[in-house]
Amino acid sequence: MEIIVLNSLRELSLDGENAMSAPVKAYFMAIVKRGTEHEVAEKLRKIEGITDVLVTYGMWDIVARIETESLQKLDIIITDLRKINEITQTSTLVGA
Repeated sequence: MEIIVLNSLRELSLDGENAMSAPVKAYFMAIVKRGTEHEVAEKLRKIEGITDVLVTYGMWDIVARIETESLQKLDIIITDLRKINEITQTSTLVGA
């Protein structure tokens, strides 16, 4: 699996195919406000499409695996995640 880092999911295309409707696996990494790591992890675990959530030590406080049917759905999930108040910074890795 190749990992692609994007500023926007709309930047991705795969060999001229319609990548927006292909199944997608991604990793969402977040820095959260101090002391809210486990609270945010619990919120993420309840979101459809998120298959695993880890509280981590290091640069990123949380890493979540997302599996969804399309990049369009992934874009919606990531947009919603970024609205969580305790999340201060994010990065998303999309597998292709």
